[in-house]
Amino acid sequence: MNVLYLTNIPNPYRVDFFNELARSCNLTVWFQASTEANRQWEVRLDQAKFSYKFLPGMTFGLDKHVNWTVLKELRKSQFDVYVLGCYSSPTEMAVIRWLRARRRPFLLNTDGGFPGQENRIKRWLKQTFISAADGWLSSGTNGTAYLLHYGAKSGRIWEYPFSSSAYTEEQLRPFSREEKERFKRRHDLKERVLLSVGQFIERKGFEDLLTAYGSLDNGKTSLVLIGGGPLKARYERIIREKRLRNVHLLGFMEADSLTAFYRCADVFVMPTRYDVWGLVLNEALAFGLPIVTTCGAGAAYSLVEHDVNGFVTAVGDSDSFARGCRSLLRDESLRERFAAAALSKAEDYTVARMAERHLEIFETMLEQRQHYGPKVMS
Repeated sequence: MNVLYLTNIPNPYRVDFFNELARSCNLTVWFQASTEANRQWEVRLDQAKFSYKFLPGMTFGLDKHVNWTVLKELRKSQFDVYVLGCYSSPTEMAVIRWLRARRRPFLLNTDGGFPGQENRIKRWLKQTFISAADGWLSSGTNGTAYLLHYGAKSGRIWEYPFSSSAYTEEQLRPFSREEKERFKRRHDLKERVLLSVGQFIERKGFEDLLTAYGSLDNGKTSLVLIGGGPLKARYERIIREKRLRNVHLLGFMEADSLTAFYRCADVFVMPTRYDVWGLVLNEALAFGLPIVTTCGAGAAYSLVEHDVNGFVTAVGDSDSFARGCRSLLRDESLRERFAAAALSKAEDYTVARMAERHLEIFETMLEQRQHYGPKVMS
């Protein structure tokens, strides 16, 4: 099976997925750019198991790519399945129209989303390009609801277990008691550790988390925020004004450094106001961490079962967020129960399972296409 995947930029979790997918099909990936302004990933493609190329072009804003040579590339290529990683850039819109006009099947992928209060023109554009696909790939419950809202057909939406980078057994191995204590001493961490990972930007909700932490600051708990970003100075000011103790603001980390903090933490917290998905929740589950998050994370609808492996609160509800954290910090048996449930959930969300499910979907989509017939975009 010859598969083309058009996506924005290479990132660690996508490259891991592409390498796994390429084990079972002839995979070609076209990237619209090498990076975007709000990304800090270091991605190596020298050992890629798939064919790839970077399309020449321009980028406007953070992620609006224009690569007109993509049409030339399409004309001289033929694939069994075309997968578009999104629909919102000029490049993707042009590809959608080109594929529809030539009656070539394609799947449209979404990591998730929340229907917005957009104007009629923007809503029409979303409906036009989303509904044009032959089938849709959805990361889970929330992604499916988003696609249905904009005109996707329920019978041709296929969900898959959206996964992050594949960690090794050694990276996932829990710290021994002695290792954990040494790590805590080295980083000046207290008895219990709350961990959060994400850019220091408005939508991540770290101000809400600092407010919640004010009622948890008993001198025996550390809060570690990892990610860095433009709001660091504001967070430092809040910490001073609220006289918060044991809060550590750390910059962006590559996986090798980050895993040690996951292994040391007791609870993972994600106070996001809006995240289409939130792969850090996948990572937290893989390390067996109980979770406290908000309904602003798309992943919360698929990965976090309230009062089973975590707590889900309303966006901005610092009191409820603090109660969830307090329950887990105080009750070791509850942490252990949630941790076991987290590891069980993580077993279904691996890169290997994600690739396996995609292959199943590709085969099903091609079979259904024979029944439904191709569509022509109006």
